[in-house]
Amino acid sequence: MYQDPVVTVARITFQLRQSARASAPVVVALAVKNANDYPLSAEQVQLSLQLDGVPVGQVSRDSSVPVATDTISTVMLPMPVSSQSPGPVPRAGVHSFAVQGRAVFLTPIGRRKVRFAQEGSLILTERQPRSAM
Repeated sequence: MYQDPVVTVARITFQLRQSARASAPVVVALAVKNANDYPLSAEQVQLSLQLDGVPVGQVSRDSSVPVATDTISTVMLPMPVSSQSPGPVPRAGVHSFAVQGRAVFLTPIGRRKVRFAQEGSLILTERQPRSAM
């Protein structure tokens, strides 16, 4: 019996920099749980991200990513952040996020569209520059 995969946000990584927003990419890692006893593949993934209620960016990926049998696979989605996005560059601290998206999976019964959405909090920290030796 087939079960649609469950897609959740595993983590969101920002590279905080003092420079322009365009040089601060975001990576959204999705956890894809395949409870089936056969492998699937994610053919397309689309998502949008908001941070503190402000749109940060969108990503759409068209490529085949294998999703292993009866396990959780991680799909990493780099998201370029537009310099035209409203709002300030995120600073270190606690922020709320909202992700909405859709994934298309290739299954033994055909293509299946799976929608996902998640809200939560994340802590952004600034990395200290390494000192020269």
